[in-house]
Amino acid sequence: MKQLIILESIYNALDTGIFIDMVKNSLKTRFDMGFTEFMKHLIFGKGYDELTPPQLTQTLEGLGKKSLIIDLRDKHKFKMGHIRGAVLHSFDDFLRDVLIDHGYLAYKDNPIVLVCDTGHKSRVAASVLSDIEFLKISSLKRGMRRWNRWEKLVSNCRQSKKKRFHICNYIF
Repeated sequence: MKQLIILESIYNALDTGIFIDMVKNSLKTRFDMGFTEFMKHLIFGKGYDELTPPQLTQTLEGLGKKSLIIDLRDKHKFKMGHIRGAVLHSFDDFLRDVLIDHGYLAYKDNPIVLVCDTGHKSRVAASVLSDIEFLKISSLKRGMRRWNRWEKLVSNCRQSKKKRFHICNYIF
């Protein structure tokens, strides 16, 4: 597991395409909160944890069904793949439900994990929840892009164990 975490961290450090995707996605999406406020939450947001995929895997195993995973992407991307147990709630609709309709108040004390494509929208949403005093909020660092890479590494490692050749021991 330790070798997988190191390898995943190296892949993440080399991934510059995530910023290009963030800009493309932000140009396509309309933000109900306005670009200035979005950037304020993105840059100065606090009161939440950022979890890497290995940390999220361990957290989900420890918490079980107590945690709520909210996927802030659109329906098409959600159908292409998502974290097991995640609930789809697009970014704009989520903000509207939380800020105007006061949704999710029943989950104020429960662990909430927010997920998006690149990790930027989930950080903004986590900052908004923190501002209205939600207690246990996390954002998946670098989003589903990083999660998918992690899942692929774990899957490859499991397959190599079944073939009596443990690739995870030969990574470095």
